[in-house]
Amino acid sequence: KEFALPEIDHDSNQIRQVLLNLLLNAIQAIEGPGRITVETKASAQRVSISVSDTGRGISPEHLPNIFRPFYTTKGNGTGLGLSFTRRIVEDHQGCIDVTSVVGKGSTFVISLPLSQAGAERAAS
Repeated sequence: KEFALPEIDHDSNQIRQVLLNLLLNAIQAIEGPGRITVETKASAQRVSISVSDTGRGISPEHLPNIFRPFYTTKGNGTGLGLSFTRRIVEDHQGCIDVTSVVGKGSTFVISLPLSQAGAERAAS
C-alpha cells in the first residue's frame, strides 16, 4: 500500500547524503549475497527512515563508538561518515539509533520531526 509521507523541514542534499552514507555502509557490511531494506514510517509528530542490512553486524564493544569522529573499524575508512551523518540528523532536530547483531546485520533508524504543515495534516 502506498501513501504520501507528511512534510518534514529538511535540506534534501544533506538528507540524501545521510541516506547515501548509510546505504554505502550497508553494502560494505555485506559479504556475498545479502539484503538491504529501506523503510519509512510516519507518526503524528515524526517521520522515521530505517536502513537495515544482513551484513556482518557491529560487535557490542564497537557499537558505543561508531558515531565518534575518526573512529573506524575499516582498514581504509576515515571514521567520519557516521559522525557527519549524526551531525546532519541532529541539525535537523532528529536522532539516529542503531541496533546490530554480529553475523545477522544492522539497522539504523533516523527519526525527523514533521514540519508544522505536515504535523497539522497528520493530526487531521
